[in-house]
Amino acid sequence: MSDPDLHLLQGEVAVSLKVLDRLSAYLISFVEERLPAIGRNTDSALIVAGTLENYYTAAETLFVRISQHFENHLSRDRWHSDLLHKMTIQVSGVRPLVLSDHTVTLLTELMRFRHFKRYYFSLDYDWRKLDLLIDNCREAHASLGSDLSVFLSTIFS
Repeated sequence: MSDPDLHLLQGEVAVSLKVLDRLSAYLISFVEERLPAIGRNTDSALIVAGTLENYYTAAETLFVRISQHFENHLSRDRWHSDLLHKMTIQVSGVRPLVLSDHTVTLLTELMRFRHFKRYYFSLDYDWRKLDLLIDNCREAHASLGSDLSVFLSTIFS
């Protein structure tokens, strides 16, 4: 396909994946290497929470770019969840689906956490919930990479 805008989108996906890879690697490294040394306290919880928030924001920014390229019609009231939902829809003659239902389920939890973190300003995070979100992010990252690979191969086939 020789559509320059589509090639630009391909480049945006590649750049976004590098950012997501770095955030995911940082989170895993922090949890496995630094967290045992510093312990589960407010400081470490803020680092984990911030990294989870940044991960989802980077993913969502990519979804906005995809949406803008292909359709760009989002509800004003619930555009975050609307955007995520639209990534599961194949738009016949326009674009293939971007995300599997499995990936969206995982990312929805990260989106909800980001909303909580941004609007409730907590310093007292529940480590049981953070542990679940860390596992969720690891699984989402692998699933998201796979979904985006299929998406790109489909639009360039």
